[in-house]
Parts: sequence; C-alpha cells; structure tokens
Amino acid sequence: MKVTARELADEYWEFRLEHCHFANLARGELSRLERWDDLSADGLAGSREAFLGFASRAARVTVEEDSDRILAETVAAAAFMDASVTVWWPQLQATSAQSGLLASLIPAIYLQPLVTAEHGTRYLEKLRGFSAMVDQLVERLREGRAAGLVPLARHVRQTMGKLEQVLARPPAEDPIADQPPPTELGPHAAARWRSDVVNAIETGLRPGLAGFREALGEITLPSGRPDEQPGLCHLAGGDEVYRDMVRGHTTLDMEPESIHQLGLERVSLLEDEYRRIAGPLLGADEVDEIYSRLRDDPQLRYASPEELVADSLRCLDKAAAAMGGWFDPVPEAPCVGHPIDVGAIAYYYPPSADGVRPGTFFFNVADPTAWARFQIPAVAYHEGIPGHHLQMALAIENPDIHDIHRNYLPAFSEGWGLYTERLSDEMGLYEDDWERIGMLTADSLRAGRLVVDTGIHALGWSRRKAIGFLAAHSPMSLHEITEEIDRYIATPGQALSYMLGRLEIESLRAESEAQLGAAFDIKSFHRTVLGRGAIPLGTLRWLIRDRPDRD
Repeated sequence: MKVTARELADEYWEFRLEHCHFANLARGELSRLERWDDLSADGLAGSREAFLGFASRAARVTVEEDSDRILAETVAAAAFMDASVTVWWPQLQATSAQSGLLASLIPAIYLQPLVTAEHGTRYLEKLRGFSAMVDQLVERLREGRAAGLVPLARHVRQTMGKLEQVLARPPAEDPIADQPPPTELGPHAAARWRSDVVNAIETGLRPGLAGFREALGEITLPSGRPDEQPGLCHLAGGDEVYRDMVRGHTTLDMEPESIHQLGLERVSLLEDEYRRIAGPLLGADEVDEIYSRLRDDPQLRYASPEELVADSLRCLDKAAAAMGGWFDPVPEAPCVGHPIDVGAIAYYYPPSADGVRPGTFFFNVADPTAWARFQIPAVAYHEGIPGHHLQMALAIENPDIHDIHRNYLPAFSEGWGLYTERLSDEMGLYEDDWERIGMLTADSLRAGRLVVDTGIHALGWSRRKAIGFLAAHSPMSLHEITEEIDRYIATPGQALSYMLGRLEIESLRAESEAQLGAAFDIKSFHRTVLGRGAIPLGTLRWLIRDRPDRD
C-alpha cells in the first residue's frame, strides 16, 4: 500500500514523541511528561532500526506536490540523523559534562509549561522515575567497558565533579526546585506541590544522580581513554560511525578530508579581516600579535556576572527592536535572557507551542572572565534574535507546516544561527569594531571546527594537537578552546553543521541577488528560507535555486 509523505511524517513524529523524551523536554511537550528515554539494549536497538526504516521508506514515498517532496526529504534526513548521531550515546556522550546526561537534564527539566494538576502529577512521577533510567544507563556503561567503548578519562572526572557540585546543594536549592507549579493550582495547592517537588528531588532524582556518579567512578573511569586517543577513529568501527554522524548532522554527503581542507581555507581567509578590523584598534599588523592581545588583555574580560547579564539583555533588546526591518513575519513569542552556572557556555531553548514558555537565551555566568567583552553580541544574536529565536519560534507559530519542520536539524538550524551573526552587522546591531571582532572570533571558532572535529575523529589528532590548532588560529582564551575541544570530542560531527550550513545559505543568497538584481528583497529571501521550518540543505537548495516554479 502506498504511503503519502504526510502519513509517513505523522508516523515518524508519533514515534519520536513516544521514544525521544529528552527532546520532548526541550520542546515543553507534556503529553508523555512522566516518561524517560528507554536506554535498555533492546530499546536502543529498536529505536535505531525504526529510524533507519523511516529513512528508507521516505525515499520511496509518493510525491505529488512540492510540499510532499519537502516533507519526504526532511523525514529521510531527520530519521537518519536520529539513527546515526545517537550511536554510542550512553557509552560516550552521556558521560560528558557539557552535553551529556547532566547538561541535557538541568536546563530543560525545570522549564516545563505546566498548566493542569495532571501535569503536576506527571512531573513528580518523572522525577521519581529518574533512577530507573539511570539503572539502564549504568548497564550500557558496563557493556561499553567490555567492548572498549569508553570516553576520555578526563571527561569522566569532569562529570563526576559536576555531579558532586549538584549533589552538595540542599534539595530545596536545586535548580529543578525552581520549576513553576501548574498555573491552574491555587496558592495552597501550589505550595504543597513545590514541597512535593523538593521531596521527589531528594528521594528520586538525587539517588539517580548519585548512582550515576558511583558508576562512573567504578565502571568507566578505570578504563577511560587517554587524551592522545580522543577520536572515534581509535574505536573499532569508529570511522564508519563518524561518517554517518557527519552526514546526519550536516545533511550533506561530504568526506571528512574534504571538510578538513575547507576549514583550513576558511581559517586563512579570516586573517585578512582581523588585520583590517582589529589591527587599527590594537596598533598591530601581525595576526599572531592580534590574537595574543585579544586573548590575554584582562581589561577585555568581564569582571562580574552583573555586567555580563546587562550586556546580554541589551543586545536582545536592540535586536528585537530592529528585526521588523529584515523579517516578515516576526515571532509573537518574546525571547528572554537567562543566566546559568552549569552546562555549555550559551544555548537557546524555543518557546512552548502554547505560548506559556518564551524563547530563552541561556548564557553561562559561572566564570565571567571566560567571556571577552566583545564576545557577547555575536553570541546573543546567534542564539537569540535574529538567530535561533527567529528560526525556531516562527516554525512553532506557523500553522501550515508539519511538526517535523519544528524539529532540530543542525545544518539548517546552526547554519541559520551563524548566518545571522554576519547579518547582524548588516542590520547595524554591532555598535563598533570591537563588537565586530566578536563576530570574527565566532567565525574563527566555526571555521576551526571544520579542521579540529575532522582532525580528532578522522585523522587521529590528540586533544593537545586540537587545542594547539585553535590557539594558533583564533583569539579565544585557552579556557574557551579547551571547553570547545572537549565538546567536539563528546559530540562528533555536530560542530561541522554551523559553517557548512552558513556557507550554503550565503551561496543561495548571493545567487538570488545576482539573478534578481534590484528586485531582490531581503525579507522575501528570509521568508523563503524560514517559511517551511527546518529542512535539509539539499532541499533548501532545490527550493531556492532549482525548483522550476519557485516563488
């Protein structure tokens, strides 16, 4: 029996809702709030097989209209990503302090848009059921040790340290205790519910975290890999797994070696911009001196969390006021800034579909000196407005697209975010050349990622060599660089999506400008790019350049 693209997309999306509960947390999806991902061996194998099946079926789906093709290609790309990028997640990535279990849990779980008493009950059930999922994860750690699938020992120690910090806090001071109660509860019921949350943290969540820490110390740490062997290429079958992860994250069929060379070229091109923009400010001509001055001058670092927060909110306000001149429509949901002290240095969470939770730009203030003063604007514009907030909030608010297009496709989503860092300069959002240096610094990071991610996972680079490359080819601090390199080690291929996605969007815009001349309209171009939500890069290329009846 023939299956339409819509039917297949519906089936795929329902499967994700049933099985991908960390993703449901990020979206504020409450229908299955009490559940956790099935990390049993059978559960993981079944999910992977199902996702590969969706990808295969999407290639054979009935296509009658443009929307069918767009939907089918998106199912194929998203399902392949789901199947490929989660391979070895329990054994390798869950143990990462930056992007593993703890980092996935803390920001999302206390931001749920709870409304009804039933939502509150499900939330408590989720906290109390956390230990059962950790028990499954511990079994995967045991299997990983037996098969030689173990993370860097360094990363295990880092995660154990973060867990100790979390466990040392009184349960009432745990960030998760800040979860707002269901809005329908009265004051007394809300107070009781908050007390129940603290109890569930103490009796359900904390034992799970403590068990995870114990397992890391007893099972994983003694077998952890050395810094000299951080890449997948050092693991049996790792080369093939990495190629699949590259394709899954980027939606492109590119060999790691080609991506590596492209990265070297982009890094070289940036040097002229540093000389032109940063050179006069610093009175320096040589790139090495420019990098050193930007990296080492303590006056260019934040001294307090309050300064960092103030600048972040200023940038969001400025971008919100300007976006109407470049986008039509603009999101109804606001974008707010929220300081954090755990997890990645910065990231974005989209608004909930019901409008209860706004889009949120998270930025880490645990160590303000980790941020250069010129760095925040580009990050705020990428993560917030006009970056991820425009892309994700517009998709959530668009009633004419399938839910799959509201999903996260790294090459589209991160490519758009990086594109908007340069777009923000066109919009007049950078106040001076110092803030443009922040834009260049972000570019150095994304270009360098093409080199070091492939260097680590395909070419056998050590952690030290990867750190050395970024230190020699960017003005980032050593702290930033080591944090980034540890992220690439833990999440192979994801970092490639930023620059590859941006280059595709920029290329399509340049072609459109050349073809249309004076008739080119930037709002129309952005409407076309964002109007169908997240789609694979090849689909975007067809939509803008190759579709016979393109608008």
